[in-house]
Amino acid sequence: MEKHHQIFIEQTPTAIAMLDTNMVYLAVSKRWLKDYKLTYEDVVGHCHYDIFPEIGDDWKKDHQECLKGAVNICEEAPFPRADGSIQWIYWDVRPWYNLDGEIGGLLMHTGDITDQKEKELEKKRVESILNDTSEIARISTWEINLSTQELLWNKMAYKIYEVADDFRPTVDGALEFFKYDEDRQAAKIAIQNAIDYGSAVDMDVEMLTAKGNTVWAKILGKVESISGVPIRFYGILQDVSKIRLTEQLLNKADKELEAIFNSSSIVVITTDKDGIINRFNNGAEKLLGYTAAEMIGLQKPEIYLSAEELDQFKKDIIIEFGKDATDINYNYRNENINDTRQWTYKRKDGTTFPVLSTITAVNNEKGINEGFIAVATDISKIKKVKDELHRKNDLLNLAEKISLMGHWHWNIVEDIAIWSENLYALLDHVGEPYTIDFETYFNMVHDDDKELVLQHFEKAKEVQVFGNLTHRIITFAGNVKTIQILANVISNDKGETVEMIGTCQDVTESKKAEQRLIDAKEELEVVAQKLSYQNKQLADFTHITSHNLRAPVANLNSLMEIYKLSENDEERRDIFGKFDMVIDRLTLTLNTLIEALKTKISDAQEELENIDLNEILENTTQTLSGVILTSGAVVKGDFTEVSNITYNKIYMESIFLNLIGNAIKYKAKDRAPEIIVRSKVKNGRNIITFRDNGLGIDLDKHGHKLFGLNKVFHRHPDAKGVGLFLTKTQVEAMGGNITATSEVNVGTTFTIIF
Repeated sequence: MEKHHQIFIEQTPTAIAMLDTNMVYLAVSKRWLKDYKLTYEDVVGHCHYDIFPEIGDDWKKDHQECLKGAVNICEEAPFPRADGSIQWIYWDVRPWYNLDGEIGGLLMHTGDITDQKEKELEKKRVESILNDTSEIARISTWEINLSTQELLWNKMAYKIYEVADDFRPTVDGALEFFKYDEDRQAAKIAIQNAIDYGSAVDMDVEMLTAKGNTVWAKILGKVESISGVPIRFYGILQDVSKIRLTEQLLNKADKELEAIFNSSSIVVITTDKDGIINRFNNGAEKLLGYTAAEMIGLQKPEIYLSAEELDQFKKDIIIEFGKDATDINYNYRNENINDTRQWTYKRKDGTTFPVLSTITAVNNEKGINEGFIAVATDISKIKKVKDELHRKNDLLNLAEKISLMGHWHWNIVEDIAIWSENLYALLDHVGEPYTIDFETYFNMVHDDDKELVLQHFEKAKEVQVFGNLTHRIITFAGNVKTIQILANVISNDKGETVEMIGTCQDVTESKKAEQRLIDAKEELEVVAQKLSYQNKQLADFTHITSHNLRAPVANLNSLMEIYKLSENDEERRDIFGKFDMVIDRLTLTLNTLIEALKTKISDAQEELENIDLNEILENTTQTLSGVILTSGAVVKGDFTEVSNITYNKIYMESIFLNLIGNAIKYKAKDRAPEIIVRSKVKNGRNIITFRDNGLGIDLDKHGHKLFGLNKVFHRHPDAKGVGLFLTKTQVEAMGGNITATSEVNVGTTFTIIF
């Protein structure tokens, strides 16, 4: 490198260095050596990266780009030095070219701007602190150009006044935000005095913001003059609403505390660090009977405290603060006590009363205990009420035990339930109570009742009314009990169901007794129904008896009169013949009535057996085989649906014999009798039908007397009117009924429902 080039670089007033392609120094300016605290010998001939080992890979990469022809310029950047300091520099790095036009290395032009940058950062830091202070303390700045009357605000002023960012304030406009006119007038006078006399402005005003909110503001301002001429009026406006509110709250609290201290219903007593009473309020005078003059500076609280309770208090304090109970020098008054408990105070006259007292240590600004304050209230009435509540609670527990009842409380939102001790006992729980939720209870519900219970609770939550719920439950011991639940549903301000409070009663025995009553009632109803039916039958039988015996007896009486008046033996023999006929008829009637009476009064239900209907039909046809052959009758049976029936066999044979015999007896003249007997089941009851193709019966004429005694509806020498009467009697004696449908000259169907 030419000598004059080297001299030029060395004497350049700025920091400049010339390096070859290997980043080895060829020449440096004196300023370079000064900025980086180097000597000429330390630099020239040495590698740049050996001089500055702290240079990172990113800068090395930039240097390689410059050796390829790039230019790297930076206005400012931190340069972390090897000793841990930060040096702020700017640079211009570009290649230099030899006579052949080839890149010979790099020219580095740098500048140390550390002092400038630190001042700039300090300024920003101060501005940031001021801005933060302004934000936190809500302090705004304002300035009035007195020549133009232009008013300037900072950003905080816009926030305090609650105006838009494009709002343009004026002096008169700013004063309009003042809430009261007297404040506006006072501000105008203060501004004028500041301009005329240079006095400072210090005002507290109440303002209404653009949004109508009330703000308390403190305004400070002063005038700046040049050569005695005022040129600007500037200052600050601070939103002191929170301070004012705090002052108001403190004043209120101070008045409330003063009112409490002067209250005649609350005891307030303070002591110094040695335990000597130094304040004794009106309430203490009233409740304890001492005057303040008798206590302040003279007595300690021990004068009205129970010695036993004070000893216990000291022991508790020793345990609480982990002190040695055997230390005779220990003074509990040095502890930072905050204790609330019940005490027994002793009045001047020796009587006692219970109080709830809070004792608190009074510490100074250094945290050193300077005494205590005790605040106590007479709880005589509360204790009396509490004792009464305990007594009533004991009675309630006793009542619950006697009535097998417990109570419960369910917080639906948190799904937490509280059960009474009696409820745990009712459900056979042994041991300590534990946390209950709905699932705990629901898992105990009998499987057959779970759906009922779930629907009941869901409906109760929805309609907010809990109706009577009775269901079975399986207790902790595995016993099945029937319980009855009653409850009240509680909702919040939004109308949402949040709680249920109720009772649970064991009604197992009462339910059993209730079922026994129901069963007894049903049995009585059956007996009453049976008695009613038997009374009706008895009435019918009496009617039938009187009706059917009256005629033959009257006939006998008439024949007896005629016999007495007879004149010869022939007339008498003729009358005796009639006597014989009437007596036979009367005997038949009596025998029929006796048979019916036996049927009614006997318990046919006791002689039940399993009957084969096919067998009954076969026995009947054998009994009637003679008339079946002579009449050419055809008797068929269809017992496919019901082949066997539990019944009184004698009655069943009589029923078959009477109905089939009548069907043959009253056959049509133009056709052979055909009788079909069928069985079936309908609505769970057995039914047998007897259908024939005989003469039929005019039911319109004779239906009402169809089953009456001695009622006949066809001319037949063997017609006596007994068979249907006995059949109906036997069917009804077994709890069934018989009906008939018929058409003249077509046939008749008798239907028996068992």
